[in-house]
Amino acid sequence: MKYLFKLTPFLLLGGWLLTLTACSNTSQQPTAIVKGKITVDSTVDPTGDFSDIGVTITHKDSAGAQSDTLFHALTDSLGNFSGEAHFNDRGIYPMHITRYGNRIANSALVLEDQDTVTITGELPDFNKNHTIKSHENTAMNELNRVQRSFNRVALYIQAGKIKGDSLKMELDKWSNLFWSVYQDNKNTLAGRQAIVQSLNLLQSWNGSKMMKRIRAVQDQDELADIAARYGTDYLSKSEGLDPTLQYLDSLQTITDDNDQSMRIAMEKIKLLYDSARVETAANQLASFKKTYANQKAAKQWAQTIGFDLANLAPGDSIPNFSFKTSKGQAVARDSLLGHPYILEISYLSNDLYKEQFDRTLAIYYIYKNFGLNVITIPLDDSQVTINAFFDERAKPWPVAKADAFDKQKLLKRFNVTNVPTRFLVNSQGRIVRKYVGPEFDDVIRGLRKVIKQTKESS
Repeated sequence: MKYLFKLTPFLLLGGWLLTLTACSNTSQQPTAIVKGKITVDSTVDPTGDFSDIGVTITHKDSAGAQSDTLFHALTDSLGNFSGEAHFNDRGIYPMHITRYGNRIANSALVLEDQDTVTITGELPDFNKNHTIKSHENTAMNELNRVQRSFNRVALYIQAGKIKGDSLKMELDKWSNLFWSVYQDNKNTLAGRQAIVQSLNLLQSWNGSKMMKRIRAVQDQDELADIAARYGTDYLSKSEGLDPTLQYLDSLQTITDDNDQSMRIAMEKIKLLYDSARVETAANQLASFKKTYANQKAAKQWAQTIGFDLANLAPGDSIPNFSFKTSKGQAVARDSLLGHPYILEISYLSNDLYKEQFDRTLAIYYIYKNFGLNVITIPLDDSQVTINAFFDERAKPWPVAKADAFDKQKLLKRFNVTNVPTRFLVNSQGRIVRKYVGPEFDDVIRGLRKVIKQTKESS
């Protein structure tokens, strides 16, 4: 048996990764004290003057946006510096060390409201010998140590060198270790991330133990969204829609945090949408828009799922599309009627798409005997990129040419906001479900439904 677990790219403080977690809205902007001492190796600078070393912490709202400076300070002659960092949410932020206008080192640190972060280090090898201490950062260091050790084991697991009962024991052991990190570091970002990893390692093979851990933390406001996300996934598969909705209702009753209540409401609407309860989902979405009218993130999310409910709901006809493959084969929506298919829209260079490709290939070979096809529309601009992707991979289904469609119209028509985006379509050309990113892991359940319908109608 193959156990599917997500190897979460974790938050190593020596890297650049920026991962933010929501915190409760407050009237005052969160503030942390940042201080420390940075010196210079005497063999590099024998003057003993450590002044004008810059410490800058930044934040970028999106990939194309300019960075905002949250903190900037220069060291004095002894290398000391201090100041306040002002930010919006608890999270991990990039930090840059400069001197004389040159960037010397990059790191990252956790910022939390009312925390005091102490940084020490020496140039020029700052990345190798610096320390970052605070309640939050010390907790993150503990998590990173466990994560690094697990990553080494995960390589053996992914290579198939640990199997069967040994694999169960290994996953259980590491799930327990991450759970211990949480118990040692409650109410920290590291504790939150540790719970996620612990649940990830249980999700695909020991749902009952996963739910036991979820129920142990679900009454904590800052963890309610995690309980909702993992609990929904497990309960919807094991007990069905109505018990899952009741579970989400109970979470909303427990939490006093407005942001977390909003996220639980999102899970409910998404669950109703995925379960083809379109009218109920639309009604709850209308209420959601009124309740969270002043929240930018809520409005953006509501706009996206509102489009899906109106145009791409289960039971709706898949929007029209047509293209030619690199071999000149014409493919169009109406020509595919009579057989189920998976329509996938993605950059082939996307890491998640690459990771999922072998599984998609296996699904195709298993279900093609039931008439299943796969249709790929790559978003990559270059045909060379598309050809290179398939140079070392099988290409048993139609793949659109790079210039065979209008990309912007396609993205708008299918409401593609993240990739990979996929649609499972039945033999009548109607949408069974839309899958975005890792949601595709659940496609087997949809395929079984499609195959059953196909058999019953034949």
